[in-house]
Amino acid sequence: MKNYYQILGLDSNASKVDIKKAYRTYATKFHPDKQNGDKFFEERFKEILEAYEILSDDSKRANYDANRTCNNSKGASTNNRQSYSKSESDLNREREQKEKLKERRTKIYYTSKDLSVNGMYVYKDGTSYLLDNYDSAALRKDDNSNFVFVGIVLIIVGILTIAFFIGAILLVWGIYGLFYKEYFVVLVNEYGDIPLIKGRKHKMKRITNKINQAKNTR
Repeated sequence: MKNYYQILGLDSNASKVDIKKAYRTYATKFHPDKQNGDKFFEERFKEILEAYEILSDDSKRANYDANRTCNNSKGASTNNRQSYSKSESDLNREREQKEKLKERRTKIYYTSKDLSVNGMYVYKDGTSYLLDNYDSAALRKDDNSNFVFVGIVLIIVGILTIAFFIGAILLVWGIYGLFYKEYFVVLVNEYGDIPLIKGRKHKMKRITNKINQAKNTR
């Protein structure tokens, strides 16, 4: 049997004024609309409302008190105290979880005009990706990025203009273009890869490491 007095933090001889005041205090504190619809707060609010409806009505309160007296054994009292303690424990745990989530959201691991990473999400082009839904971030070579033709052209022009300083520069860039490849940063899970951003290997590797750091830090 629920202890409605205990739910509202009252003694069994509390007056109507005390009951109304306690209800307003607890209803404000545990109202789910102020807790983003949290299920735990929703259940607590229902208990508070139920307790107020019984204790604020003289007839219902008299019947409740009579039934409570009949069932008020030592074992029942112990169970009520344990139930209340458990509720307080659940509340503390919920608060700790909320603090951890807040900390994860506010901790920034990487940000640029193209992509940003915090402890919970990767944001790219207006889309957010929850890190908990992915196994890791990985580096993938973009086999379609082919700069061979550009490299050959630069080498030819460089050879033709080798007598000039610009020719040597073009020659170097042409050789670099023959071997240059771009890389993707991808989020990996059992359903496949999600490409995020493409660029030079060194930069993409750095972003990959930052995403994995954000995912593995809890």
